[in-house]
Amino acid sequence: MKGRQHGRGDLSRRLIAVVLIFALLAGCPEVVPRVGIPLAYGLTGLCLALVVTPTPWGAVVGFVLGCTVGAMVYNNSLKHRLQETPPAPGGK
Repeated sequence: MKGRQHGRGDLSRRLIAVVLIFALLAGCPEVVPRVGIPLAYGLTGLCLALVVTPTPWGAVVGFVLGCTVGAMVYNNSLKHRLQETPPAPGGK
């Protein structure tokens, strides 16, 4: 039995799908910070973990810890935004 060979068409379809996901994600203003902030922290954690321990396990741990810290940062900024008091009606 022959295995399925991955050609250029398969790679280009995946690349187009990823580009479309990011393009559609950018149109949702509420989703971008919710996903982008933890993802940025996750990628930073991934890079730092690979500098310290260049192994796949280190990369996974760094990415997960970075995403967790990013989610906490996002939730903390959201909490402060929710605690702000709205201005009184009539400007008084």
